[in-house]
Amino acid sequence: MNNLDNLIHENRDQFDGIEPLDGHFERFRERLGAAEQPFVARPSRFSLLKVAAIILVIITGSILVFDMATRSIRERFSSDRAGIEFSAEMAEAIQYYDDRAMAQLKEVSKLTNDRAQADQINRDALKEMQSLDESTRELEKSLAENPNCERLRAAIIQNQQMKEGMMTNIISQLNKH
Repeated sequence: MNNLDNLIHENRDQFDGIEPLDGHFERFRERLGAAEQPFVARPSRFSLLKVAAIILVIITGSILVFDMATRSIRERFSSDRAGIEFSAEMAEAIQYYDDRAMAQLKEVSKLTNDRAQADQINRDALKEMQSLDESTRELEKSLAENPNCERLRAAIIQNQQMKEGMMTNIISQLNKH
């Protein structure tokens, strides 16, 4: 390095005497301006994972809040049948008679020519079905208090049969007319 330093010091007037070419400073400023363009950072995998984790936490929190908010509603609906354990056959029979009654209720509008008459029959039938459902709920409450009573179980099934029988009667009367 000493040789280089010596060379520069001995020839100093040759290095300092030459001016840069015309436009050199302008070109230098343009290059500096181009270098000052904003840097656009691409998201890295780590930052994308952070965003995904935050979204996952927000979704989980929302689900928990929704579950807690709807818990009282679910408990209120389940309290009607709380303490009642129906056998599979009994639950299937209840569902069968409910489905049959609802299917026959839909059939009423097909059998009547008058829309107003069909609506009136449907309203009356729904009112009767609601009355039977209310008595079924009362029987279920009694069954919850006395779970081994076969007479209450039979009465619940009989109520469901009456609901289906009532709809069958309405359908048969409409078929006669």
